[in-house]
Amino acid sequence: MALGLQSSRRNFLVGMGRFAAAAEVVRLLPGSAIAAEAAGTGGALCPPPSAWSDLARGVSGGVLRPEDPFFADVCRPNNLRYGATLPAGIARCVTASDVQSCVRWVKDQAMPFAVRSGGHNYAGFSTTPGLLIDMSKMAGAEPVAGKDGLVRVLGGTINSLVYKQMERLGRTITHGRCDTVGAAGFLLGGGIGFNMRKFGMASDLLRATELVTADGSLVDADADRDSALYWACRGGGGGNFGINTSFTLETRPAEPVTVFNLTWTTDLPRVLKLLLTELAAAPDEFGSKISVTIPSWQERCDKVPLSLSVLGQLHTSKATLKDIFASTWELADQRVVKENVPYWQGQDFLTETTFPYYYQEKSSYMTAARITDEAIAAMFDWAARMPATSMPVSFKFFQVGGAIDRMEPTATAYVHRGYDWLFTIEANWWRPTDSVLLIERALEWQQRFYDDVNRRTGAAGAFQNFPDPSLADWQRAYYGENLARLAQVKAAVDPAMLFTFAQAIRPA
Repeated sequence: MALGLQSSRRNFLVGMGRFAAAAEVVRLLPGSAIAAEAAGTGGALCPPPSAWSDLARGVSGGVLRPEDPFFADVCRPNNLRYGATLPAGIARCVTASDVQSCVRWVKDQAMPFAVRSGGHNYAGFSTTPGLLIDMSKMAGAEPVAGKDGLVRVLGGTINSLVYKQMERLGRTITHGRCDTVGAAGFLLGGGIGFNMRKFGMASDLLRATELVTADGSLVDADADRDSALYWACRGGGGGNFGINTSFTLETRPAEPVTVFNLTWTTDLPRVLKLLLTELAAAPDEFGSKISVTIPSWQERCDKVPLSLSVLGQLHTSKATLKDIFASTWELADQRVVKENVPYWQGQDFLTETTFPYYYQEKSSYMTAARITDEAIAAMFDWAARMPATSMPVSFKFFQVGGAIDRMEPTATAYVHRGYDWLFTIEANWWRPTDSVLLIERALEWQQRFYDDVNRRTGAAGAFQNFPDPSLADWQRAYYGENLARLAQVKAAVDPAMLFTFAQAIRPA
């Protein structure tokens, strides 16, 4: 998830906490004693001390155990919904060789494991009671010698480091707004951001990747070498085919942009319908995210109303913002616009820093032509029925189309092409402020909102970088017509499913 386009709800500093609001999701080796234990048939998660010593000798950054200082800080996920799942140990990898050592060790010990860089997996798939393979020390981004415009990003790098290096080089890619998201998860699932209508998905810019596969091999995959695996890594999602230790990306010149944040507070259904219709016709140089924010219970007590905002950017274009927004421009209550600023200065305006809290997000893809007045009215009717928690929530529309649609759905593993909007609806909460009953009501509301809006708009699919643990047919929703080919790649590189979790691709 991701150079991570996240919603502004994550700007709330909600501190540190623990609350298991859903069943743990762990990576289990099929047939192992650990798998038996998880099924309630016995087994133990207790390698001998000598095994931990062996692992520590094979990992450059060392191994943390629960009694060590900063253990809890290193293993805390961004979604505190899964914060109660603590690992037995954390291997702090610095090199690809360290990762290979971890893969051999978990196989030898029949140990469940998870891989993490930024820790922003929405569904907790980067948490485990076994070994947490921490990639955060394997960080950096450098130009590829002799290859103009190519940049190599190490597998544990978070977005802020990528941004800094791109700024030094005067280059950019499709990236998001959240500076603490891990680049690996973002790139492997597709990667969205305000540049995607001009440059394509972030995964469309991936030119090569290095990864450790289930047999412990270090593989270089690109269009010529292991091309099927390379195809799968361009949208097939993290954690399915191996542990990616580097990514080689095609970059673009960082040219001046206009950035903006527009807000409306009245006649919101009409404004939203106009925005979804008119902005869909914008030039490819334009990128936007529409948010309708529902206030928290305390904000409701303070009479804070629903609000609608559009955040985004415009590369050099024949069209102006006023042209693009057309009939909604004059209706805006507030327009904050910074015109023709240096690219990375503009990103400072757009960037957000996130903090851990509790959440679930659901997503689908829409075409503007099928979003009717009745569908818009239903969205606001559902918004009015939100059982308010201590945190605000939003339903959002990330603008897609443009360059994304210039690739066929089967050209890469990222299949979601031919749409105008990526729709999402949140549920956010905090413990102990919000009761278990209130959280259950909020999640039920979210599901019913999602189902009704999808039915009314014909929305389809779901974004694999926003994994949803409650999604029924997640295989088809995430991967569509590419699922069968992804299963074939899985069978070739990981037939025994060493890399497995609740929504892992299964081998053909």
